[in-house]
Amino acid sequence: MVSERQSTRTEADHQRLRSLFFLARDGNEQAFRELHDVLSRPLMAYCLSFTRDLESAKDLFQQVMTNVFEKRDQFHDGNFSAWVFTIARNACRTWESRSRRFVAIDDLDQIIAEDNRGLDTDEIAYVQSAILELPEEFRTVILLRYFGDMSVADIAEAEDISVSLVKIRLFRARQRLTTRLGPLLGYSV
Repeated sequence: MVSERQSTRTEADHQRLRSLFFLARDGNEQAFRELHDVLSRPLMAYCLSFTRDLESAKDLFQQVMTNVFEKRDQFHDGNFSAWVFTIARNACRTWESRSRRFVAIDDLDQIIAEDNRGLDTDEIAYVQSAILELPEEFRTVILLRYFGDMSVADIAEAEDISVSLVKIRLFRARQRLTTRLGPLLGYSV
């Protein structure tokens, strides 16, 4: 897994996102494109954790970006990533309440392929399956932490839960993944 230090956005990263957002809000198209590019991977992973279907996740991602644009005047200061993921969480929960869920494990491959650590196709599918089979509250924190590069505090703010609860969910999710993936990773559990 990625270390705590490697997967956490720095304060400089948060400042850059806020700056890009404010530039985009003021009409700078290049800043909007860059912001879109920076947010696409973590938001797609987050949306996919709800939809489990790549096409639905793409649609949901576009809805989230539209909501961010429409609500752009509501953000003034603070944690931009947490604000965006709060919008994403609300959009995902609305989608979830209106849609039936699809099981399309292969679609996660397109999101995590960039993080392929030398695993073959079957191993990637096994890891994807393990992540997608986690209960939603565990899957969400894992995706936000390791694919969304969010800190524990940012996840707590975005999910509207305590930092302690985020840590507990991450610990329990890691335990389940370790149990399931231990043989693949070469150690017994």
